[in-house]
Amino acid sequence: MKHAVLPLLLVLGFRAQAQLAPLVRLAGIGTSMAVGSAANNRRQKETLFVVPATFGTHAIPQKRTPTGKLPKPDKGGTEIQALEQLLAGRYAALQADSTVILLSVAQEKEFSQLRTSLEAFNPFWNTGPYSAEMNCYRQHDDVRRRLARQATTR
Repeated sequence: MKHAVLPLLLVLGFRAQAQLAPLVRLAGIGTSMAVGSAANNRRQKETLFVVPATFGTHAIPQKRTPTGKLPKPDKGGTEIQALEQLLAGRYAALQADSTVILLSVAQEKEFSQLRTSLEAFNPFWNTGPYSAEMNCYRQHDDVRRRLARQATTR
């Protein structure tokens, strides 16, 4: 009896598997699309409100959040506004004069404190563009300091 039922089960099993294969493939495609969509959404959030500004031949990524899109003050909204105002002031200084040092020690400290408190209030807010913009200003400061030293040694 066992030997008679076994081939029947094998045949039925293979047929069922053949019928389910397209469904399994379809589920796999749906899963991969969902994962790809999530990665795409993450990339879009990372670059949300980031626009390139230019100075000479340099592109500076600037993240500026519209007032209506700011988080609540208890979620880091105040820190975001202060960070963006600090960076906007440095960009204005960069464009205004080619010899003035852009960042003071106090501004460096303020930036670090604001970024740290923003990351504590809202760990999901992307602070990378703020750091990238600040690094551009630091690089310009280094060049300006080097040029100032060379001018005084001549």
